[in-house]
Amino acid sequence: MFEDGISVDVEGATLFVAEGGRVDGPALLLLHGGLGSRHNLVPLAQHLAADYRLIAVDSRGHGRSTLGQAPLSYALLERDIETVIRTLKLEGCSIIGHSDGGIVGLRLAASGRVRLSSLVAVGAHWCLPEGDPTREIYTSVTEEEWRGMFGEHVARYEAENPMPDFARLFAETRRMWLGSDDTAYPNDRIDRIKCPLLVVHGDEDFLVSRRQAFELSDRVVDARLLNLPFASHTVLEDQPEAALPALDAFLAFVNKQSGSRGSGTS
Repeated sequence: MFEDGISVDVEGATLFVAEGGRVDGPALLLLHGGLGSRHNLVPLAQHLAADYRLIAVDSRGHGRSTLGQAPLSYALLERDIETVIRTLKLEGCSIIGHSDGGIVGLRLAASGRVRLSSLVAVGAHWCLPEGDPTREIYTSVTEEEWRGMFGEHVARYEAENPMPDFARLFAETRRMWLGSDDTAYPNDRIDRIKCPLLVVHGDEDFLVSRRQAFELSDRVVDARLLNLPFASHTVLEDQPEAALPALDAFLAFVNKQSGSRGSGTS
């Protein structure tokens, strides 16, 4: 799945966009986490393919997408996905975003520049204040350590990326993780989110605290929260079946609401 796709040019980079699933189904845009690729979302996509049109994007510099020369930031990734949505005429789609992909989804939903039917944010920070323990993790991790932990992912990137430079990608991504200005985390802008939001958190997530997830779901009007016991930061890759019942119920609710609005009923 997601082996074939198209290229979308945006702000000095070329993004790889792959499709799968049901061609005439509701559109679901899948956004992976930092230093990953569309491949990380295949385990989840296999469960959704019968019912949804699935669009998976390799974030700039990741997978088969080029990095470009601009400094990497969540604001830049947000503009990238906005361009993909407009280019593929996906306005009104839903987004499932993991980690960095969820952060980009939160920024995009808060901006209101494109209409989203819903957003599922999995293991995603909405803020990262000074003193948060995760900042120390991001500060201390090295490229060599990352290669040791995720060697298979790095090898796949180096095999398929048209301009591979993992050292630069790692440095740019870590700098983005540690950002604190307006181009970084959405922060208080989450209060502007109007589309239905499902926050998914694994209790064993070593990056995103339970408090982060609860605060996000409390601050966004009518947001739902799924807190999964014993699940890790990479729950969608490791055990997607744990999240599926809630995902199915949430997306069915969203699609029903969309249908009701379209027919003029309440």
